[in-house]
Amino acid sequence: MSATRRLQLPEAAVGLFSTGLGLFVLADVSATPASAAKAAVGPGAFPAIIGFGLVAVGVRLLYEAWAKRAGPDEIPELDLKAAALGAAAFAAMILTLEWLGWVIAGSLMYTAVAWIFGSRKLFASLAVGVLLTAGTYFLFDYGLDLDLPLGSLLEPILDPAS
Repeated sequence: MSATRRLQLPEAAVGLFSTGLGLFVLADVSATPASAAKAAVGPGAFPAIIGFGLVAVGVRLLYEAWAKRAGPDEIPELDLKAAALGAAAFAAMILTLEWLGWVIAGSLMYTAVAWIFGSRKLFASLAVGVLLTAGTYFLFDYGLDLDLPLGSLLEPILDPAS
């Protein structure tokens, strides 16, 4: 029994949206005048990377929407409880960001979301969270000269000059 190819409309819609959004971001970045900043990377670098990523994902989704064989698909159910708890963890991170700082708040959020979605290795999740958030902190703070919050809890200890 051979299934025929047929365009999968939901996947195609998401692919079109992602591609369109990526092209919009790239057009906006190209229309933005370059500014002389003291940062090593210009202000359009990350939006351009995100734009290219959105276009790549959109094109891949469009390909998948066309290449998928028609037939019964098992669509996984959305775990609304986990999604709501993940959103709550994100909101808690935003609310505690100025007090705890990027590294602590982000690491706790990463660990909480990993726990919510089934990881029971708390120490490993916390370690990965610390590595990711510390890496982004140093990339933004020292590589791009853009300040992420250190946190009023740690500022007196780590940055006594402020």
